[in-house]
Amino acid sequence: MASINYERNRRYFTPVSYKPGIICIVVGVLLLFFGSAGPILIGLALAALGGFLIYRQAADRPTDEQLDRQVREILAGLKPQALDKLGLDADEVSLIPPIVVGGNSFSGRVKKGKDGVFRSSTCEGIVIFFGEQELHSYKYQVSLIEDQRSREETDVYFYRDVVSVATKSDTVQVAVEGVGQQQIQLERFKLTTSGATTIECSMDATSNTTGRDIQGAKTLIRNKKMLAT
Repeated sequence: MASINYERNRRYFTPVSYKPGIICIVVGVLLLFFGSAGPILIGLALAALGGFLIYRQAADRPTDEQLDRQVREILAGLKPQALDKLGLDADEVSLIPPIVVGGNSFSGRVKKGKDGVFRSSTCEGIVIFFGEQELHSYKYQVSLIEDQRSREETDVYFYRDVVSVATKSDTVQVAVEGVGQQQIQLERFKLTTSGATTIECSMDATSNTTGRDIQGAKTLIRNKKMLAT
């Protein structure tokens, strides 16, 4: 299980405001230049307080890369986590390598990083295992800023019931901290069954699963469906 620093991550998503610190420094400097002995001491104190307030706004915030690293660590731990939750041994579902995708879910707080990339306080991931007769899915969603805020979903599908496995470009509208409503474009993975059930997940942080892996899953499902008819 990845280590999540909830308190520090909350600081990442909290808007920076230097205004109180700047006001204290300006007032303090004015007292230093125009005040007598008493006001000068107050001016020094105000200037020091202003510097401290500015420091507190900027200090101990995760960088964009540090937040991304936490998301990657969560995704890296999904396979054993999924096997345990599904009650499977890896040998039982080794027909082809599992599909592991994931990224920002954009269902929590959202911030635009210094690199121009939008990041969410909630991330999600999906693992799909392929057995001889069926495929097993595990979806995990977790908050990066609130402890005990996670959700798990498991399911099993026969190959004949799978209608499609695809990736698609999607646009979502979200409220971005300090900016307002923004439209964000992202890649999503989607599995659809004949019962109109869908499993969807963001792919913006996916690194190991490739288009070839997904194409391999499509080929396997198609072959299994043909054998079942």
